[in-house]
Amino acid sequence: MSIIAKARELGEEIARSHELAAMIQAQQAMLQDPAAKQIIDEFHQKQRFLQMIQTQGLELTESQKADVEDLEKRMMDNPLITEFFRAQHNFEQLLEEINQIISDAISGGQHSCSDESCSCCCGCEF
Repeated sequence: MSIIAKARELGEEIARSHELAAMIQAQQAMLQDPAAKQIIDEFHQKQRFLQMIQTQGLELTESQKADVEDLEKRMMDNPLITEFFRAQHNFEQLLEEINQIISDAISGGQHSCSDESCSCCCGCEF
């Protein structure tokens, strides 16, 4: 089997994974809930605003910082949003594990990083 065929097979397995299904389900539930959707929309709007401030080299005022903290608290207090974040984290963990396995296979599993090391710092000598 070719490398491309194996990559396609891996992609299909990832697409069928419980982690991806759970993340998609949580995202749909979150976006279908008016309160959660309002918070998410407000978050995206605030995120664009903060990026604009940063590109101008400005700093946030205390009031703006308080607004961000309030928005973060509202996000964490919403069970649909926190469930989405949890499911998203689990899916990202799966992808990181897959990437680590591929990296280990490419390097022959012989690298000097400890078990607690980063997933791909590229700072160590293989």
